[in-house]
Amino acid sequence: MRYLKVIPWIAGLYSLLWAQERRVLKRRPEIDALFQNARWERISDAPIPRTTPSQLRTSVLPPLPWLKPSQDADTVPNTPSTQPNFAGDTLLANNAGEDIDPNTSSDCHHSFFDSLYSVGAWLIRSVQTGNPPFFSNYLFPPTNTAPDTLFYIGGGIAERYDIDPCALAGSGNSLYIKGAAAHILNKPGTTPRDCDASQLVAPTGDNGDGVYTVWYELRDTVAFDLEVGPGDVRPWIYPGDTIAQVSKPASQIRIGWPTSSGQCVSQQINRLERLDHVYFSSPVEVDRPRSFYVALKYELYHPTLDGIADTLCGLIGPAYQEDALCLTGDTNLVGRNYLLTPGFRQSTDQWVLKDEWYPQYFIFSGGGYQLNFLLFPIVYQAPGSNGGVSQANCQTSVIKSGRQGFGIPYPNPAVDCINIFLSTPVATVARFQLISTDGAVLHSWERPVPAGEATVSLDLGNVAAGMYILSAQTPYGRTGFMINVVR
Repeated sequence: MRYLKVIPWIAGLYSLLWAQERRVLKRRPEIDALFQNARWERISDAPIPRTTPSQLRTSVLPPLPWLKPSQDADTVPNTPSTQPNFAGDTLLANNAGEDIDPNTSSDCHHSFFDSLYSVGAWLIRSVQTGNPPFFSNYLFPPTNTAPDTLFYIGGGIAERYDIDPCALAGSGNSLYIKGAAAHILNKPGTTPRDCDASQLVAPTGDNGDGVYTVWYELRDTVAFDLEVGPGDVRPWIYPGDTIAQVSKPASQIRIGWPTSSGQCVSQQINRLERLDHVYFSSPVEVDRPRSFYVALKYELYHPTLDGIADTLCGLIGPAYQEDALCLTGDTNLVGRNYLLTPGFRQSTDQWVLKDEWYPQYFIFSGGGYQLNFLLFPIVYQAPGSNGGVSQANCQTSVIKSGRQGFGIPYPNPAVDCINIFLSTPVATVARFQLISTDGAVLHSWERPVPAGEATVSLDLGNVAAGMYILSAQTPYGRTGFMINVVR
């Protein structure tokens, strides 16, 4: 565990609060350049008879009234022989496409898992000798020569989940995040020896535990204004404090190739059997709208001291082509997912830039492949503490920003209008902006608000269906929310 380090973010920030701090995104040309010649390889399943109709994955689950239109869920098949304790768990996924746009193909409706079964997922490889995979524990040189600095392109991956449990208000229940699951592969072409870890070599340096380790994490979110470029400042969400963490040695990782034995999984029903997973020591209760990052991190190994024979990597998907109709607003949302890109400087024998999360959005923004990692929270619904989800938490719960208080906008999803509660120290003017997922300001409003408490309504009649950021500010504070407009 020598190289594990948790970023000491300021605790206590509410998940959806935009802090007033401004930061500058430090683009790294050497990182972006490594992806210019990325090789996309579809990892598909062999045909397996389905026991349920297509596009009905959500409907075969127990009722999930809290599920958002931009999300999908599925139950791990009840196959005790392959997943004795994991079978029957519910996974939450960011959707591959929205079902709120009449112009979007019905194939996209609640489609993440259906799409995963029908088109598979992408394995992203480098064009370097041996085609090593990205999103892995492999160190990449930025050129074909012997450079001074080597980079992990994925010493960890993180996917954000915006969870709104307000449909449970008054039921006495909350949502809980029980653990996390991911589809982890080994470098293609190295099976079957890697399936049973027979060639896995533990790090030989002074790493503290003598075992190559991976970590699953549930993280809170931090928000701030990000200066992407000159004059281009956007609200941004970033992985924050670690809420829960579980470590596993690589010898216990469930490597998800569809055939062979040992750590590899010969599936009986569908690819969900091939997911590796962990359970947190205590489930995390979600009793109000919140955002979380689910993260998978690899222990960083010293390239000259530690011998690692196996290359573990993650997938991204589903494997839609660049112009597929299912690539809608949710899948290319800035800040949806990140990867770690730490570097090792050989001339000084030092690790550099270990803990910086890098947006996956910018790596593939030119190709249109802003997809989701196969990295999921394990969720369930159960009686909550203090009565579970309350209407107060869903409508008038006040987020403090300076001297200004903001309530969570409602209804969300919204159709024609959206309401927001304000608690203001003196009479003033509130300003609102509706911002698209690519950072464009689409609508602006100004509303006078009295001292004390007031509710403001904003007309959305001319707003197209989709996911947006609603920015709200007065001279006394500012905040922002993700909202979903439906038609």
